[in-house]
Amino acid sequence: MKIKKFRGKTILEALSQVKKEFGEDAVILSSEKVKTEEGCFFEITAAIEEDEVQIKAPTSTAKETASSSDIHKDIKEIKDMLKQVLSPQLKDWNYLNLLEKGVPVFVAKELSENGMSFEDYVVKKLKEKGVIPNSRYQVFIGDGGSGKTTNIFKLAVWYQYRYDASVLVLSLDTYKVGGGFQTKRLAELLEIDFEILSVEDFKEVGGSFTKYDYILIDTPGFNKRFTIGELEELSSLMPFLRFTWVLKATEHYEYAKRLWEDIKVLPVEGIFLTFTDKLKTSIPILWLLDSRYPPVAFVSTGERMPEDIVRADEDILKRLFLRGIE
Repeated sequence: MKIKKFRGKTILEALSQVKKEFGEDAVILSSEKVKTEEGCFFEITAAIEEDEVQIKAPTSTAKETASSSDIHKDIKEIKDMLKQVLSPQLKDWNYLNLLEKGVPVFVAKELSENGMSFEDYVVKKLKEKGVIPNSRYQVFIGDGGSGKTTNIFKLAVWYQYRYDASVLVLSLDTYKVGGGFQTKRLAELLEIDFEILSVEDFKEVGGSFTKYDYILIDTPGFNKRFTIGELEELSSLMPFLRFTWVLKATEHYEYAKRLWEDIKVLPVEGIFLTFTDKLKTSIPILWLLDSRYPPVAFVSTGERMPEDIVRADEDILKRLFLRGIE
């Protein structure tokens, strides 16, 4: 077995060298990014099975011939075992190409191992996640700037006109200076009932809004004064609360996943995905197909109030997750 290292400025450049010298039967042993005095390179260690040199002895007994045959058979079995051990999913060129494009590892691995088309994969994942109900008490959580307040009012109008429902928007954000006045003005323009309560007051009267079909609860962005611990306490006192994570579609997935590790202690039943109009390709949101995260329940498609909001059914999500994918 011949083993050699290949380097390129990109994975595809290194792969091209492997294919050129070793061909399609090459086995990828490892792949890593290395730093040299000349700069950073992608280095791939590849191997190829060399043709065995056949040596014809002038004369041999039947016993010697059988022994030689057994040796060659054993060598072949050892080489086959080495291929299986040393060449995991990386031996699939498609897998490396997907990683180069920025596709999450778990997506690239499943596509490579199962030979699925991207569309079939997305449909399968969406069916596995299913849909969530429109809960009566919905608490919207997320970072400041994610679009919570604006999209809560969009959703209130959507419930009002879609189901002829009575809706209350309730804000627990008593920290924002001047924010209450602006929010009240927005509620008046949209003819939506609106109240501001402190977290402590909400603990006392939270279950008394019996005349409303839906109570949509806005919260401040996470900070030192408003913590996930307070939300855990609310959930413990009022188990009927259901939480929706408001998430920017353009948010870096590593940051978003770290935030999820904090908020998953809450009964989060869905995701409200905002700023989807800013996405040119679905690659930044493919991580949401992971079964560890709740399904996307609503999608904000623009800045117009209140029409730029849609219920995230399978067809809408399919188009969203296939956006810009060849």
